[in-house]
Amino acid sequence: MSRRTLPSASALGRFLQLGGAGARIAGNLLLQRITPGKTQVDWAPVGALLGDALGQMKGPVLKLGQQASQWQDLLPEPISAALARLQNQVPALPFAALEANLQRQCAGRAYELFAKIEPLPAAAASLGQVHRARDAQGRALIMKVQYPGIRAICEADLRQLRRLMPLGRLFGTPPARLEAVYNELQRAVAEELDYEAERANLQVFREHFADWPAIRIPFAASELCRPGVLVLEDLPGHAMAEVGQAPAEVRQRLAEMLCLWLVEQAFGLGRLHADPHPGNLAWTDAGELVVYDFGSVLKLEPRLLAGYVQIFDALRGPSAEALEQGFQALGGRQPGSAPPHGLYQRIHQLLHPLLQPGVMWDFRAAALHQRVAELVPLLLSALGSLQPACGTLLINRTLEGHYWNLYRLGAVLPIADLLDRHIERWRREVSQVGPEGGLSGPMASR
Repeated sequence: MSRRTLPSASALGRFLQLGGAGARIAGNLLLQRITPGKTQVDWAPVGALLGDALGQMKGPVLKLGQQASQWQDLLPEPISAALARLQNQVPALPFAALEANLQRQCAGRAYELFAKIEPLPAAAASLGQVHRARDAQGRALIMKVQYPGIRAICEADLRQLRRLMPLGRLFGTPPARLEAVYNELQRAVAEELDYEAERANLQVFREHFADWPAIRIPFAASELCRPGVLVLEDLPGHAMAEVGQAPAEVRQRLAEMLCLWLVEQAFGLGRLHADPHPGNLAWTDAGELVVYDFGSVLKLEPRLLAGYVQIFDALRGPSAEALEQGFQALGGRQPGSAPPHGLYQRIHQLLHPLLQPGVMWDFRAAALHQRVAELVPLLLSALGSLQPACGTLLINRTLEGHYWNLYRLGAVLPIADLLDRHIERWRREVSQVGPEGGLSGPMASR
């Protein structure tokens, strides 16, 4: 892992840095195209330039790159591979760049509280990096330490995003909806910077899934945590990006557990672990799922969950027209515009066969992402009637991330049957406590 200097926290500096990276990439592509005898683009240097630029910048820009890394089979393989390395091979900062801030947070007692701190990072991410440590009792721990100035970096990136948001009006998106999407992104970034909230989220998940033997969540050493410093149990596991090396029976068990865990979050806990890229998941030889990083956890509003259930019901039913009700419930339709029935029909054609009772969804064989890519022209033509739905950004990111995890696992699962059981339970309990309190009733305490 290479060592770098502190990333720029200046909005102008980050704009110029990203623009400079874009210019280098464009120059590389242009040079390749004018090189005599070269008939195909070599994407490897482009991927290297992009990965290096995002890795050095850190912050929300890097997080977007990590998210895009999940679009395997949609990007050229060298680009996808370079972005995939950002999940667990982000260029790290030298420990000396973090040490002074760590000492300040620990009132100068860092080396009294910790018997040992590994100076070489175990991992680096978008907002901070991880160092292994041992406390005075000898417990194996990891320290998640925020990068110096990361709040200013996030603010700079969000300012750049706000400047770009008016471009969304070119697609007919109302300014109020654009503002709502921006606010959701801003809230998500603020939440990930709040390590105390992350510790609380982790504790909620540990308590809810305490009797799930195949789900492993590290404990927080609360007495050692400080603002910008989160200290957790060192819970080892194999990287999810390498799960293809696992035996088929282990991968199938992991796929089943991942799906059950996700569904229980939605219909039992009422919260979603909303950052499921492979760097935040691991597995053991026994087929246990290890979950890290609870910085992005979303409390599910009952109305949103009800909207997604409506879409699920419509996809299982015989008519694509029923999708309109679900999109309306989620707020994904511009008022007064004509429903995009052509898009609804194509979505229904893709998913209806996979969501029938008893059907096993083979994620590799179905290659749904490739077929969805064919819908882009229809989607573009429907932009005048669709709009970003408030509150769904992180939910959709979570669903997309888990689709790729299940694809990576080669999952073959009865998705409809699994969902149907939980939805029926949810409907019974919602009917007992009312539609607005459906997730604050008895199921929320399970």
